[in-house]
Amino acid sequence: MASATAADWPPQPQPKPHFSASDAASASAEPATRMAAVQSAPETLNEGGFGAEARGETRIGDSGLPVPRFVSLKSGEVYLREGPSPQHKVQWVYVRRGLPVEVIAEYDVWRRIRDEDGVTGWVHKGMLDGRRSVVMTPGGNVPLREGPRADSAVIAYAEPGVIAKLKACGGQFCEVEAKSIDAYVARDRVWGVYQDETVE
Repeated sequence: MASATAADWPPQPQPKPHFSASDAASASAEPATRMAAVQSAPETLNEGGFGAEARGETRIGDSGLPVPRFVSLKSGEVYLREGPSPQHKVQWVYVRRGLPVEVIAEYDVWRRIRDEDGVTGWVHKGMLDGRRSVVMTPGGNVPLREGPRADSAVIAYAEPGVIAKLKACGGQFCEVEAKSIDAYVARDRVWGVYQDETVE
């Protein structure tokens, strides 16, 4: 049986609210895939609600797309800013390409996003990709199953923090692809899809 570990993908970043300037200095010796603090730790506006969550009220943004919605990071270097302009201070640099984030507001070419830890900020729309992904949530290794049922055979395990391509989602299971493994995972063990959302 295969075992997918976070070491196979970029490692899960340190919790952002506790990533101080002194931590950033010591992190310089770690792999470049770790998230780095740039100037100051952002305020956590929402607690990260691990697992699938409710979408809440939806509206159509200036882009013509629904808000809120899930997208993924297009680049391995994405600046999270305090406001919607290049002049606003950088809070964080995301270094995990493909990480799912939630668009919660739009302003001109800027998008306010929220990550799985509940941290919010603004990024340029060019740094976001409409292709969907999910991230495995804390709570032990996540079983990847052969079919969309709780009694389906487990073909692999993924560690919390592993990012997977979202292929489809309906009912209690989502079809994902991670490290060439095509499998099904319980909706409540991933972040990046809404509780009542159907993805085809």
